[in-house]
Amino acid sequence: MRDFIPYDAEEQNPNVVELNGYICKPPVYRTTPFNREICDVLLAVNRGYNKSDYIPCIAWGRNARFVRDAEVGLNVVIGGRIQSRKYNKKLDDDTIEERVAYELSVGQNLRRTLRRPKSPPPSTPK
Repeated sequence: MRDFIPYDAEEQNPNVVELNGYICKPPVYRTTPFNREICDVLLAVNRGYNKSDYIPCIAWGRNARFVRDAEVGLNVVIGGRIQSRKYNKKLDDDTIEERVAYELSVGQNLRRTLRRPKSPPPSTPK
């Protein structure tokens, strides 16, 4: 059985997350039908035992513009909140399945860290 912590409006928002990870796919920038800027980013966050978690993130407005041209492998720090949404997925047999997507909605400014993607070492002349 789970225990639920009562919400206290005077306390800080408990749904606040900060992740330090690496962009692992080119960001997808677009505008909504209401002309809002949005950018989808897949962030690889390292953890122990040579494992990584892949966290879908969604950036809006100026954050979307900031991250849209980011290189794969760039180390960034992203802050925001975890959110979920339901959507309908059309399957191969033409049935529709309701699914739930979980993502980090970027609410704070993105920060690039000093680490850049690793590039191959320059070739040495023979």
